[in-house]
Amino acid sequence: YQRNFGVEFWRHYPSFLELALPRILDLLDRLELRLTVFIIGRDASEPANRDLLADFARRGHEAGNHSYDHELDLHRWPRERIKEEIQRAAHAIVAATGQNPRGFRGPAFGLSSSLLEVLAELDYVYDASNCPSSLGLFARLYHRKQASKLGNQATVVDGLYGDLKGCRLPLRPYTWTLAKGSVIEAPVSTLPLLRLPFHGTYLNYLADFTPSLGSGYFDMALRLCRLRRIPPSFLMHATDFLGCDELPELSYLPGMKRSGKEKTEFMSGLLETYKHAFHVQPIGTFVDDLGSHSSLRQLSPAFGS
Repeated sequence: YQRNFGVEFWRHYPSFLELALPRILDLLDRLELRLTVFIIGRDASEPANRDLLADFARRGHEAGNHSYDHELDLHRWPRERIKEEIQRAAHAIVAATGQNPRGFRGPAFGLSSSLLEVLAELDYVYDASNCPSSLGLFARLYHRKQASKLGNQATVVDGLYGDLKGCRLPLRPYTWTLAKGSVIEAPVSTLPLLRLPFHGTYLNYLADFTPSLGSGYFDMALRLCRLRRIPPSFLMHATDFLGCDELPELSYLPGMKRSGKEKTEFMSGLLETYKHAFHVQPIGTFVDDLGSHSSLRQLSPAFGS
């Protein structure tokens, strides 16, 4: 976050995992939920985080690959550099959790043909990078505005947080057919028809106005998913459980106007609703239950390399 918003302290690689992860895992245990956690390789390589990440694996959650350094333009790198980044992250994740990642999520939903080809080459079963949102442009404007308030230059690449081409992609899982193999895409769910986001950070942003707005919007989103027979993949970030009282230095992020206790209670209510509306499971388990790739819609990448 600090690097992306031009805050120079990022070079010290500060972390809030020791605050967020135990809180999240205890909540998931209480709700009897098992999820996929996409891990940044640099976090996994830090000795101070090893016990934390090993604990989440022991509790039955799936480890996914979220790149080594969370560079926003990763999907635009040369193919060999992408491959090195993903492999480096995987090695760190295996060492920390004992799990070899089967799924990948790109930083800020970045996706390209080269990235997908690398995933197929490395035998990844699924990608979960696409977030078909109609608010990508507004998210980029918000990003620049918040960085400007800090007196910094934001890191904003084309397509950050999604673009119109990606917005038209299916909301249900589908298969990318590639030159050498295939990869299932399990997209981050957005509101059917309007393609508006309903991930945790967006809901916390709405809840900063009033919690009932965020929870009511989420309930509507789940109802629409049921109506359209879309299995919702609900994305959360660690900051969705942390508040302005704990991380005042991250006040420029959306959804950071309430306390950590308030946000954790809010997210707990959302997950209760999610659990009662759908059968919640890790993405890898969900993808395995989809059966044969041939039963899914087949698409060829039609974006940049």
